[in-house]
Amino acid sequence: MENIMSFSNDTKISALIKANKSCINAIAGVAKPFQRLKNPILRKIMAPRVTILEAAKMGGCKVEDIVNALTPLGFNYKPSPIDISEVQYKPEWLQRANEACITRYDVRPVIESGTDPLKEILNRLKDVAPGEVLCIINSFIPTPLIHLLEQEKVESSYVETISPDEFHTYFLKNKGGIAKKEANAAVAADDSNSFEAIYKRFSEKQVIETDVRHLEMPQPMQVILQELNKLPQDSMLYVHHKRVPVYLLEELADKHYEVHIHAIAEGNVKMIIFKKA
Repeated sequence: MENIMSFSNDTKISALIKANKSCINAIAGVAKPFQRLKNPILRKIMAPRVTILEAAKMGGCKVEDIVNALTPLGFNYKPSPIDISEVQYKPEWLQRANEACITRYDVRPVIESGTDPLKEILNRLKDVAPGEVLCIINSFIPTPLIHLLEQEKVESSYVETISPDEFHTYFLKNKGGIAKKEANAAVAADDSNSFEAIYKRFSEKQVIETDVRHLEMPQPMQVILQELNKLPQDSMLYVHHKRVPVYLLEELADKHYEVHIHAIAEGNVKMIIFKKA
């Protein structure tokens, strides 16, 4: 018999799954964005990082909806007497920001077209001056993007809920290019010259090459992770991809890899991944 546990708004989805695997289908049935939990690769990325409260915001539903789905499985919800996490105030840095200092980018049309907006988001963040703000407008809370950028590119972030289908995520760019915290995985978007220079640091025997452009999600990420698991310390994995893989970058964020990305054209992205010394 599965373990019965109590949970609160701060409980991670992974803890629920560990206690009772039936909650995967239960939560997935609450809202469409939760269908990702049925994908083992995406579940591995998101479940350990997302709390019940964050999941409700991502799914555009209420915590109560998730509670109702889990209660029949024997889970016991314990709300906080005063749940200050439900009440979010704009941080001081955002209150001080003039509208002229905020760069806004609506990624909804890009996502609806089937294109990954990560490359353009990184380009726009690059153009934002240190200490200024990038606002990403989306139909859900981009939790993987928040974790990725907070590794080294932004000092802080804040999510404003406009409606169940519209969320504004504000990112305060690092001042003076100083990273907020040291990241185990260093990710760099390179031009052709710098990318080639990195490639030439390895001999032909040290290059392991894989092409995942013909694969459907989530197979590209699965193949790359399998190759990295057996990659020798002094070698690099050279990847041919059709897009910048945001979920892969999120997965590598807490591991000791260096990642270089060269987006040549739509559908043609090259990546170099190797273990940091």
